Amino acid sequence: MSSAARRAGSVAEMQLVDHARCLLRARNKMARVAPGLLRDPAWDMMLCLFINGEEGGILYVKQLILSSGESATAALRHIDRLEDAGFIERLSDPLDRRRVIVRLSESGRAAMFAMLEDAFQAAIKSDDNHVEDR
Repeated sequence: MSSAARRAGSVAEMQLVDHARCLLRARNKMARVAPGLLRDPAWDMMLCLFINGEEGGILYVKQLILSSGESATAALRHIDRLEDAGFIERLSDPLDRRRVIVRLSESGRAAMFAMLEDAFQAAIKSDDNHVEDR
């Protein structure tokens, strides 16, 4: 995570990004163990977009397709569905109109925070207690 992004977010937000990164790494490892069985490309895309967005990065459609582990056609269907649901948005790259930037919408970001906070609530409280003990 960039130092600017770390300063901008709270400790709890930074912890969620770290937990999301660990979750994505574990999901990718499981996908290699059982290809096609233990992967949810839309959820993996949301995790990638969340992590990247919180770190101040930019993801292009092509990168998101590659990160999904799906064919381009299947990945684009997931991107379309996530956009239709209001979780993500696509924007033209102002520097290169041929490229399309993908990012979480405000409601997508809020949904990711809510889901990750719920999933990692115990771990975040434990981490907060360790910070207070110092």
